[in-house]
Formats: sequence, structure tokens, C-alpha cells
Amino acid sequence: MALIDLIRHGATESAGLLLGRTDAAISDDGMRQVAQQVQGRSWDLIVASPLARARVPAERIAQERDLALSIDPDWAELDFGDWDGRPVTELSADPEIAQAMDGLYRAPAEWTTPNGENWLSLQERIKRALSRLAQHDTETRALVITHAGPIRSAVAIACDIPFEKLWALRVSFATRLTLRIGTQQGGRLWGEIVEVVQP
Repeated sequence: MALIDLIRHGATESAGLLLGRTDAAISDDGMRQVAQQVQGRSWDLIVASPLARARVPAERIAQERDLALSIDPDWAELDFGDWDGRPVTELSADPEIAQAMDGLYRAPAEWTTPNGENWLSLQERIKRALSRLAQHDTETRALVITHAGPIRSAVAIACDIPFEKLWALRVSFATRLTLRIGTQQGGRLWGEIVEVVQP
């Protein structure tokens, strides 16, 4: 089985916005948060979401450690469609949007963001991405710098936990969750949470 360190990107320069595919820049503080989480750890490969808040720190770590970096669009955050990049307070103040947002988080199989993506689509992407990582040698250690939605999806898939239950898992900026994954007979993913470290 492969051992994967999933790290959420650090704080961005766009505080208060609902960030899905909006390509917000990571802040200096966010870079420091990620640097603290990777200190003293080593990997065989690094994978990152193409969004700058995840890709930029991954590029720096890869360069500093002379490791190959793979940019994988499957690790991108959920596309929030018409809500993407808008202030959360503004969205929450609209009763219709607030109800739809509640549905999106409470019943992820039934709701889709307007002109965006639903959680089931995200989970399909993450299942593909995890399957690729699970094919590596059993001693492989990977670092994946991504977002809160993909991290929760990875846990849901690997550990067979209903996605909607994972709002109980706090995934702050630069949270590191270590996941051991492998494949069972028939190719089904299997995993266990090894460690969760908040910044």
C-alpha cells in the first residue's frame, strides 16, 4: 500500500470568498503554514492540484527537494459554478442560495451547484486519482497538495465513510492527513487514516 500525505493548501489572499475553481493566490502566511507541515518529512513523489494555491507551494517543495512534480486536475477543488469566488457572507444572506448551499452539504448526492459540479462528480475524480497512486510500489510515499473537498473525498472513498459525515472532520488551511491506501481483490480501494495534524 502507498502512504499519502494529503495537505490542504495554506491561507490565500482571498479571505472570505467561496473558493472552488477560482484561482486565488496563496498568501505568504499560507506558504509558511505548508512549509511547517512538510518539515522533517520525505516523499518519493509530489502531486498537486493545478490551482495556484496548491500548485505554487508544491512547485517550491519539489524544487527544494529535487523531486518530480505531477500536476493532476483530478485533485482540483469542487467547481462551485455561479457561487465560485463570491463572498460567503453574500451567498448566505440570500435565502434561496442559503437553502441550496445547505442541501449541497447535507445531501451531496441530490444537489449540484448552479452551473457547477456536485460532490459525486468530485468523488469520481478523486477515486481516479487515488487509484493511480495505489498502483505505486508498496513503499511509495506521496505528497498531495490539494483542497478540503478532495481530502474529504479521499477519506470517504478509501475508508468507506459516507461523504456527508465528513463535515465532522475539520480540514483547516494546511491540515495534513496521512492516508495509507491499497487495492483489494477486484481493484476496490482500501485505506486507513494514519494521522491528522492541524496547523
